[in-house]
Amino acid sequence: MLFLSAQYVLKAQILTKEISEQERIFNFSKVWSEIKYNFVNMDKINFDIDSLYNAYIPEMLKAPTDYDYYRVMERFVTCFNDGHTELAYNSYWPHDLMDYFPCNISDFNKKIYITTVRKNIPGVDTTWLGAEIVEIDGLPAEKYLRDSIFPYVSASTEQHKWMQGVYKIAYHYKTKPFNAKIRKRNNDIEEISVKRNGETIRTENDTYAGPVPNYGEATVSFKFLEDSIGILTVNRFYPDEEIISEINKSLPEIYKAKKLIIDLRRNGGGSTACARYLQSLLTPEYSDSILNYAWETRVNNGVGKANGNWIEEYKDYYNNRALEFHEPRVYHIADSIRRIKCPLVILASRFTFSAAEDFLVNIYEAPDRPVIIGEPTGGSTGSPLVVPLTGKTYLRVCTRRICYPYSFKRLVNEGVIPDIIVKQNINDYLAEKDIVLEKALEYLK
Repeated sequence: MLFLSAQYVLKAQILTKEISEQERIFNFSKVWSEIKYNFVNMDKINFDIDSLYNAYIPEMLKAPTDYDYYRVMERFVTCFNDGHTELAYNSYWPHDLMDYFPCNISDFNKKIYITTVRKNIPGVDTTWLGAEIVEIDGLPAEKYLRDSIFPYVSASTEQHKWMQGVYKIAYHYKTKPFNAKIRKRNNDIEEISVKRNGETIRTENDTYAGPVPNYGEATVSFKFLEDSIGILTVNRFYPDEEIISEINKSLPEIYKAKKLIIDLRRNGGGSTACARYLQSLLTPEYSDSILNYAWETRVNNGVGKANGNWIEEYKDYYNNRALEFHEPRVYHIADSIRRIKCPLVILASRFTFSAAEDFLVNIYEAPDRPVIIGEPTGGSTGSPLVVPLTGKTYLRVCTRRICYPYSFKRLVNEGVIPDIIVKQNINDYLAEKDIVLEKALEYLK
């Protein structure tokens, strides 16, 4: 109890309550109305948005600080289960109060593991490397994730919730140690309590036990592996001119490859124009065009809504679920584009997201397309509407639901499913064994 009181005092010293009650109501009303009238996946929601909004109003008004107020609205937005419908309020995060504990954690098959341990840190033991986190704050790890983390994660698929959620576990108030029970590699059970001071004590000379994620990878890179097999890695699709330029720089070497792997496993999206350019390079020479995805968006029609009170065919307008369908658009491939002709495969993962999923949707049903290997993608894309709120915060609302260009199947709540599913496990990860890449090499040979 004394600890919690001290934590509250520390929070109160820095966290403020500057947003007036009137502004809170106005902001929350904007969030509610923009989602109600523009969110494309409203037909996938099994609750009444007005009732939900009404239920959240008292909690929103009682929030003791601006940060807590935005957390309440974040939970409201998360209820819509969409990766492109989210609240961004980074300016209200109490960064001075928060930190992470000096270990990396990752999940495999819905279990959470310690995958990197910083060395020579008091209270941190390198024997924790590879340990499964079985409890957090006295709760089973998965229950903790679902009860305490997932309510603040905007995602449409389970894989995307886990990807974001596990990252958030490590980050909390500095005054709150990371308390957990772990099962080490030798099956010993140990209770740990680790300070959240990872950034506070970080230095350039830190050393680690276990694989260290490389976040400094080039946006676009190409290299040869074995037997003249090349691998083109594209980690994002923005800004489009820069990415297209970087791809073009690699093309002279790519054309020399006997076989090719295109790695989109870390591609979080960006510009659809960039995705189309990559697709044009991969389209067989017998085709001079690309068929883009079809899509749906919401339609608000006052007369239709009025008639929906009593005429069945207008019910979707009355229930705010009317949709407008747009046929796929054909894009011509410029004669100057030299196609990549060698056999190739594409790698995808749950980190493959947004415009990178547009790319995969566009090629998925196309004739003579490359095989896709890896894990189901994040499962969200679609022209987010940006709604400014008080301060530097904003709301994003997904306004477009893309559909596969031939079958018109909707991409929602699933992600793009690879032809060959390969999932890494904790043993592969600790051994730095890339079994997805190995499967791609095996397939090409």
